[in-house]
Amino acid sequence: MRILNTLAIGTVATLAAVSAHADTLTASQILTQFNGVVTGNFSTASDVEGRLVANNLVKGATFYNNPSNTPSAYVAVNAINIQANGGGNVNNGGAVNYINSNAGHFNLNGGGSIQHGVPTFSMADFANPLNALEGQLAGMSNANGVLNAADPNNFTFNLTGSASSTSVFNLTTSQLGSAANINFSGTAGTVIINVRYDGVVGGNGAKAFTINGNFNDNSHMGNHIVWNFVDTTAVNFRGWYGTVLAGTSTVSAGSAMNGFLYAANYVGDGELHDRTFAGVLPTSPVPEPSSWAMMGVGLAGLMLMRRRQSKA
Repeated sequence: MRILNTLAIGTVATLAAVSAHADTLTASQILTQFNGVVTGNFSTASDVEGRLVANNLVKGATFYNNPSNTPSAYVAVNAINIQANGGGNVNNGGAVNYINSNAGHFNLNGGGSIQHGVPTFSMADFANPLNALEGQLAGMSNANGVLNAADPNNFTFNLTGSASSTSVFNLTTSQLGSAANINFSGTAGTVIINVRYDGVVGGNGAKAFTINGNFNDNSHMGNHIVWNFVDTTAVNFRGWYGTVLAGTSTVSAGSAMNGFLYAANYVGDGELHDRTFAGVLPTSPVPEPSSWAMMGVGLAGLMLMRRRQSKA
């Protein structure tokens, strides 16, 4: 009986560990461990090279065919719901993890498996830190850079800091959308570009940004740029590189996007190429003195309550 009880307890503990909720990730960890996070519908017939997290996997093709191999507790494909056409090929031993439902069919190449809730997660686990990051970046002022937007054929971000500094640019969708050729001059450890909508609202109240300009990939800058689309609801690329934060937007791409993508929906035909973010994100802001005072009052109240309970 003791042996049976021990086995039973061990089995329960093992199952609990397997199905446990994943640890909370920081925004920096998400940017380095994943190729894309989509809080709504994900639908594409093109490859996704790295790890994907999606609320509703509508259509898929080939997943995990060229991952960065950054360690993570998550598998290749992570979705709350997977529809019938959401399956596809999963390469390099990648696995599929679903939370609510899976109607898709996957060809698992290399020993992967279909898992149910291993680990469990919610979209809020990803959306909350990424939304907070978007808001934090949007509040940053211009620094260590000068934008030369007078000539659309030579739309240039001049980086004036050092190799370890952070350059910050704030511009509008009209400014960026007019660019025929986008260039970067100089060096920086991290480049943050906040893009705010200033055009005419289209059908269904869409705040759409579209660019057809040439944007030649840069092996160094591609891992150090963050494009933060502050308030758009639709973003249309022909091709792009760098980390793209567009949490309020439906994103589409006519050709490959090299880097991390955060979007409300993705409906593009472009491949998502896994490029690990190598820049440095700003630290969380230090609480104001008034906030420290409020925290002190709260702690003092808790201590007083515990003393009274001890006396009782």
